[in-house]
Amino acid sequence: MRHMDGSPAPRLFPPPDMTFQIIPMTPAHIAEAVRVQAQAFPEDLRESPEVFANRMERFGAYFRVVFMGDRMVGYMISFPWKLGDTPVNNETFPADLPEPDCFYIHDIAILPEARGAGISKAMLDDAYQTALRLGFDAVSLVAVGQSGNFWDNAGFVPYMQVGPQKLGRVLEIYGPGARLMALPI
Repeated sequence: MRHMDGSPAPRLFPPPDMTFQIIPMTPAHIAEAVRVQAQAFPEDLRESPEVFANRMERFGAYFRVVFMGDRMVGYMISFPWKLGDTPVNNETFPADLPEPDCFYIHDIAILPEARGAGISKAMLDDAYQTALRLGFDAVSLVAVGQSGNFWDNAGFVPYMQVGPQKLGRVLEIYGPGARLMALPI
């Protein structure tokens, strides 16, 4: 392909067909997932490889990675959780976890150059199917940074059935503008 002036156009990633594959995350994927995270999230929202490993130990069956060709371009961290509660970012899970009653999406990270390929929709569909298979009727998350509009468009609504102390904790953990959200499925 060439520009109008005849010079070669740069090779673009991802490939024009935007083909991707979602597979279960394994411990071997953690280092690459941390690299994807570094490009997808600001530093204050990133989690260490140790936190990834701890969460994978508990709930790895629900973690996904996305590949375009042989390159990881995204991941999803999700697990059974308590509606209205949130895990603390970049901290290992406590020994005792809340009794789950929903499916929680902790992270969906996609490299900027892979956005627009339908990856988020495919990962959300995976999460919804997992939630239903586990017997849950809701999916929850915390919208952070600039992601609120994405989650609004996906049908999530603010979850307000918690007190001001809990909502304050969400802001403390995830930063200004964070919103606890849920979607009945």
